Amino acid sequence: MDKLTENQLLAYLKSQSRNKIVLYSDTPMDFDAIDLGCILAQAVFNLKDENKLPMKVSAELDAILNAAIVDHSKYGKMLAIANLGILLESGLKQDINRLFEKYSNNNVLFVKWEGETDYENLYFLSKENGIKININNLSHISI
Repeated sequence: MDKLTENQLLAYLKSQSRNKIVLYSDTPMDFDAIDLGCILAQAVFNLKDENKLPMKVSAELDAILNAAIVDHSKYGKMLAIANLGILLESGLKQDINRLFEKYSNNNVLFVKWEGETDYENLYFLSKENGIKININNLSHISI
């Protein structure tokens, strides 16, 4: 990350915004993001009873994310996640906005995003063929 971007990021993290979400793609960071897709897929595979699957997935997801929160020397209390495609599987019925809201209130949420972004939306994979997620109500920065 170059100095200008680093300074902008640190200024954003010191702001009084309700949420702190940092979207990045190829920017090298000094931490490792958890591979949420892989970890959650393993947890879902181990669920024997498919009854109330979305609720069970939510509980597994919360356990995974809460365990991954760390105290970073530069960024403070943070959570870094990658490979979020599984959250968009319709059968799991997960609300990605709720997840972003919940985990960016008391932590900095770093999201390695595999797709395109604009000021108000995330596009999983591409604007033309991807899934559109409106994040207009969430404070975020793209680096």
